[in-house]
Amino acid sequence: MLLASNHPDSFFDALVIGATLTQPIFTLARGDAFKKPAVAFWLRQINLIPVFRGSEGRQAVKNIDITMKESLDAMGNGDAVIVFSEGVCVNEWKLRPLGKGTARMAHQAWFGERNLKEMQVIPVGMNYEHYRGTGKRVAIRFGDAIYYDDIKTSPDDYEKWLREFNDILYAKMNQEILTIPEDASREERSVAFDDFFGADSIPPKGNFLLSGFGWLGRLIHRPIYQAFHKKVAKITARSVFYDSALFGLLLYLYPVIVLVISAIVGIFAGFKAAVAVFAALPILAYLGNRYR
Repeated sequence: MLLASNHPDSFFDALVIGATLTQPIFTLARGDAFKKPAVAFWLRQINLIPVFRGSEGRQAVKNIDITMKESLDAMGNGDAVIVFSEGVCVNEWKLRPLGKGTARMAHQAWFGERNLKEMQVIPVGMNYEHYRGTGKRVAIRFGDAIYYDDIKTSPDDYEKWLREFNDILYAKMNQEILTIPEDASREERSVAFDDFFGADSIPPKGNFLLSGFGWLGRLIHRPIYQAFHKKVAKITARSVFYDSALFGLLLYLYPVIVLVISAIVGIFAGFKAAVAVFAALPILAYLGNRYR
C-alpha cells in the first residue's frame, strides 16, 4: 500500500498512522534530517526513508532515485509506505494543493520495472482538534483505495496521467479531512469539531474519586510538563514542529524522569516506597489526562 496522507502536524502524523496499523510501515521524511550520520542511523532504525527535493542541489536529484527504489522495495515486500502528498506541513484544517511526488511514485510502481499492479493508493485524512499539547481529539480516516485502472489517461501520456491521478487523489483525500475556514470564530470551530469527531469522542467524566485522582495527577505533573513545554516552545519557536517535538521528548524522557524520582525516593524512604512511586506516577499521569 501507498498511504497518501495530508500533513498538518509534522512528525506526529506518522506516529499516529504507525500506532493505528498492524503491518510494518515506512515513512518518507525530509532529507535534510539525515545529514548527520548518527541521526540518519537512528532514523533508519524506525523505517524512515529520506526524500529530497530537486531544489536542494544536483546530489539531491540523484538521491530521488534511491528514495523511489527503497519505497518500491518496501511495497514489493508487502509493507506500507506513507507519503505526505501536500509536500509541506501546516497547522490548519484544510487540504492544500498536492505535489506530484505521490503521483510519480504510483506511476513508477504500477508501470515501471516492478510492475506492482496489486499496489493500492490509500487516501488518508489526519484530523486534530488542536496542535498545542495534550488533551486533543484525533481522528484518522482511510478513504477508498485507488487502483491503477481508475486512471483513464494512458500512462504513456505522463504529465496528463499525473494530473488526473492528483485530481482523483485530491477528491478522495478531501472527503476524509475536516475543513474549517480560516476566519471561523472559536465557537464555529467548536461546533465543527463536535460535529466531526462526534459526541462519543468526548471522554465521560469520572466520579468524584477519579476526578480527585485526576486533579492530583495534573498537580504533580504540571511542573514537569511546564518545563518541557517552555523548552520546546523556545527551541521550535512554536512552529509546526512544536507538538511532535513535545510529544517525542516526553515519550522518551518521562520514563527516565519517573525512574530518577523513584530512585531518589528509594534512597530516603526505602525500596517499597520507590516501587510505589514508580507505579503511581504513570497511573496518576493517565488519570490526570483522562479525568478533568
